Amino acid sequence: MSVSWRQWLRWLAPVAVLVAMLVILRDELPFFGEAWGAVRAASIGPLLAAVATAVASLAAMAGVMQILLNVEGRITGVARTNAITYASNAWSTTVPGGPAISAWLTFRVHRLWGASVGLCGWFFVVSGALSTVWMVLIGVVAVALAGAELSAWSLLLSLLAAVATIGAVFWATLHPAVLKRWVRFLPEKVHARVVGVIDQVSAIRISAPAFFAAAGLSLANRLLDLATMVFAVWAVAGQGAPLAGVCLALIMTKLAGSAQVTPGGLGTVEPVAVGMLVAGGLPLATATAATVVYRAVSFALITAIGWVIYAAVYAGRGFMAGRPSAGEAV
Repeated sequence: MSVSWRQWLRWLAPVAVLVAMLVILRDELPFFGEAWGAVRAASIGPLLAAVATAVASLAAMAGVMQILLNVEGRITGVARTNAITYASNAWSTTVPGGPAISAWLTFRVHRLWGASVGLCGWFFVVSGALSTVWMVLIGVVAVALAGAELSAWSLLLSLLAAVATIGAVFWATLHPAVLKRWVRFLPEKVHARVVGVIDQVSAIRISAPAFFAAAGLSLANRLLDLATMVFAVWAVAGQGAPLAGVCLALIMTKLAGSAQVTPGGLGTVEPVAVGMLVAGGLPLATATAATVVYRAVSFALITAIGWVIYAAVYAGRGFMAGRPSAGEAV
């Protein structure tokens, strides 16, 4: 393939995905009109607070990335991690199957920064496990405060699995010889690559203060997302909404959206959120308006910001197809 064709592919691959996304999204376009109407009718103070907490939530996520990637020496900073966090979030929430594309974009950018394959894997596993731990604990709070109909055993198993994953990663960094024995039967070429990754992982060391800082920012990411929903409810219903009901609504919307059947879970997340808020004591009309405001801020606005950043920083530079130029400032 000639260089000119590679350049065209770099530009057209993301554009083709976006066009496909708009075609898929066409049946959900009335949502944006409804969201605008709900936002205009909302109280300005809580609405602005919801915007602030939604932005801060992604900043906390970027902070986790910065800490975990800089364990071997500084390779990235605040601007870079925030840019890729917003851009990858836009892909994740917009396109069916977006989480996989988002992870690919993030991996490619991390590699350009100088992160090894082992360090990239370390980041994905540890950050994902920390996020799961805090979401489960929010579920535990909902069960304890509201007697929510969530299986305590399921929550406990999820929590244990997440903690065990973190423990296994730290164990792997300290026992590379054992891992190498486990993979010695792999084909020669595959074995060489796997051993290289094991060596990369075994070189990773993170101090206790740095780990707890990453864990704290991961918790902040979840709590700020919860605060966004609380402020969305306050924006249409005033203060006094039951916190436990909002916690439950947040958990169930995350579960409903994880399947990513439609872009951003449109059409699947909203009924679940409304139902949970109604179960928490809000009138149906109020719960519907609060849900629309929450989605307008946490999905529509944050995703729009992410696409602007993607277009300005990453589009056409070979991150989705081709090979990014070494040393390019991203």
